[in-house]
Amino acid sequence: MEKAATFAPIQNTSSANMTDPVPESGCFHDDASAIKFARILPYILIIAISLIGNSMVVAVVFKNQRMWTTVNFYIVNMAVADLIITLYMPRMFTMAFEGFEWVVGGITGEIFCKMSILLNQVPMIVSIFTVVAISFDRFNAVVFPLKPLVSTRICKVIILCTWLVAVAFRIPTIYAVEIITSESDGKPYCNLKLDEKFGKGVKRIYYHFNMIAIFSVPLLMIVIFYTTIIVTLKRRKTPGLTPENSSNSGEGFRRREVVKKKVLRLVSIVVTAFVLCWFLYYVRLSMYAYGRDLSCDWLYVRLLLAHMNSALNPCLYAIFSENYRRGFKKILARANFCKRRSQREDSLRSVRWHGAWDSNGSISIRIEQEIQKLSSL
Repeated sequence: MEKAATFAPIQNTSSANMTDPVPESGCFHDDASAIKFARILPYILIIAISLIGNSMVVAVVFKNQRMWTTVNFYIVNMAVADLIITLYMPRMFTMAFEGFEWVVGGITGEIFCKMSILLNQVPMIVSIFTVVAISFDRFNAVVFPLKPLVSTRICKVIILCTWLVAVAFRIPTIYAVEIITSESDGKPYCNLKLDEKFGKGVKRIYYHFNMIAIFSVPLLMIVIFYTTIIVTLKRRKTPGLTPENSSNSGEGFRRREVVKKKVLRLVSIVVTAFVLCWFLYYVRLSMYAYGRDLSCDWLYVRLLLAHMNSALNPCLYAIFSENYRRGFKKILARANFCKRRSQREDSLRSVRWHGAWDSNGSISIRIEQEIQKLSSL
């Protein structure tokens, strides 16, 4: 595993042969305090934006029935996956100060070590499969506009399958990962022992499988879908469908095509951001299969980029989708209204409480006027 959870192994870029079973054991221990805090600061922002942004994405879709479409359900699936990945990110804080050392010992540490796979790698696989599903959805909408192949019901089945397949992919990893002691510093690390558990040579096969099945093949499918989409759009002489294959008016065709292109632009940007953020993460898999690895600093960048994607997605929805932008504004406005209402109620309770203890045993006219004033806000 890239060393359990996203905190994969690290070491010098030049280390062609890694003799220590925990090659990342030398990372970050000797960093200055300023550098340690510098590594943490981006994660404070990422965690905050991801938790708030992705929660709002889920809320916007489920509160607006008009947005109950296949592409939005896929986006919700990615948002849920990003939220789960975010729950894992506090591990980066211990990494910044203690390196990749596993700070929880005993049975609890073993459980957390295995759970880190579920919190980080399973939703990561779900995200890449969902990106492929989104790409196919847009391919279907543009290339076969009159033949929708995926209904919302089938979409939900596909979403369930992304999670089941992701868990299945990681069952061997969960079994093989355990806490071991580094030969170089004698400290415990959550490490993947594939060769020891399954036989010599399995580690290389595992990393190649990850690179091919979970990144290269999905990326190839995405490229094929979007290439076909671009070619199809360029071949169309006029925007929209033609009167020969639809009963709608020409103006209706154009409006529908404009909407499709806006959705296509959004998902294209989301897909591109995903590939760019996760590319270095997967490149390391191939390197590690041959006994080479990134430097400590580059491994941190690799993890930072991958995790940054969880915070980036809701920002992209807000920028490029009017529906999500409007939904976010409604949620924020409602939250502000509830806050003001709570403050108003607190003020009312405070005024009434003081009035109840009036020296004459009754509320004065001045206090009654104050209550009426507050109630009218």
